[in-house]
Amino acid sequence: MRRGDNCYSCRFWVGHGVRERGPKGTCRRYPPVVTDRYPSGAMPTTNFTDWCGEWQRNAGVREAPEPEIPGNSTLYDDM
Repeated sequence: MRRGDNCYSCRFWVGHGVRERGPKGTCRRYPPVVTDRYPSGAMPTTNFTDWCGEWQRNAGVREAPEPEIPGNSTLYDDM
């Protein structure tokens, strides 16, 4: 798996929130899953950084932005 092969760049993923590319979204690779809690069916909700073996590139999307992690800097970040 390459760095950009995640839900954000997958053709089956639809994000929630800002311009449908938010941090969470639904995977539409397979039909909705029917459970006791959701008898009408529901698509799995994933984070934009998640990934799976069914990933296929969405031609109209750039790579996801790197998540900001506090304290995750290197010596060269200040140059």
